[in-house]
Formats: sequence, structure tokens, C-alpha cells
Amino acid sequence: MLNRAREKMLEKEIRRGEVPSCIAVVISAEDLEPHWWRKVAEMADWYISLGIREAALFSERAGSESVDEITRELSDLPAKGCLLFEDEEISFGNGGPLDLVISLGRGGKAEVTEAIRSVLEDVKSGLVDPEEIDEAAIESRLRLKQRPDLMIRLGGKELSDFMIWQSAYSELYFIDRSWDRLEKVNFLRAVRDYQRRERRFGR
Repeated sequence: MLNRAREKMLEKEIRRGEVPSCIAVVISAEDLEPHWWRKVAEMADWYISLGIREAALFSERAGSESVDEITRELSDLPAKGCLLFEDEEISFGNGGPLDLVISLGRGGKAEVTEAIRSVLEDVKSGLVDPEEIDEAAIESRLRLKQRPDLMIRLGGKELSDFMIWQSAYSELYFIDRSWDRLEKVNFLRAVRDYQRRERRFGR
């Protein structure tokens, strides 16, 4: 009851300001317990209730469920979803208002390495002039196109390499809770903290 009152108060305050256009959440590797996807559906409602339209979720390992099981369980999610696992990209959800990407086991270093390798292959085949290689050339080959305004790290104080390119100017927020113990009030506090910061974008 007390948490619900806090949620209402935080939601009222947050709606008076500008919400992040995209939020990424990093889950600790040991937190992917069985049925971890139930929290995804719950969190999707949190995003939508605040008008947040883009989200990303990452864990360094895939968990015990199969890819087919995960996508089946997320089939009714109010989202245009995409699950990235190894070289697979599998759609899920019912096309709702949320654009959600879930990346399991593939971090940002691997993603950037793949993008650079793709550029070099095009150089080798004569499709790209080495002098034309710039940030845009690499960025266009990244699997994740979102740019998170807010990066939330659960269950630890260390950084992750998830979206290491895209999150260059993201605001960081650490929550000392595991994925299964994350509550809406924790999420709302992260968004409110974001709103109170002065973003400098590297300046």
C-alpha cells in the first residue's frame, strides 16, 4: 500500500517533466532465474504508462530457457519486440506502442567488432573507400539502433559494455537490486533522477 502511494506521487512528478525517449536496463548475469521473462511484461507496462517508446534489455548470459520458449512467452507483450541471441534475430510481441530489444549473451564489444569487420570486408571487396570510413559507416552496421538516454544497471556497481557505442552520452543509474526484486518504485526513482540531471552530452 505504501509503495503504491509512492508510485503515484513519483508518476505525478515525472509527468511534469520530460521523460527519456529510450531506456536500457542491464541485468546481472546471475539474475536470469527461471521465468525471468515475467518481469519483462511487467516492465513493459511501466514504460508505456510513462509514454516511453523505446527500451533495451541486456544480460551477459541467456538463461536456461530456449529462444523459442522465450519468444512464445513474450508473444502477447504490448510491444514491437526483437530478441537478439548469437546470430539470431527473432521478433515477438503484438505490435504495441513499445519498441523493445532484448539482447542475451552478446555485449557491445562484440557488436562493435562485428561492425568494423563488416566495414573491412566492404573495403576488401572495393565497395568502400578507406578514406570514406567514419563514425557513420560503423554506426550504420551496429545491430542495435537505439540511443538510450538512461542506462540502468541492476545488481552491481560495475559498468557493462552493453550498447557501448550507443550509450556514449547516456546517463547512468545503479540500482542495488536483482532483476526479480526490482519494483516499479525503483524504476520511477531512476527516471526522476534522470530528469533532475543537467545533461552535457560530453561537453
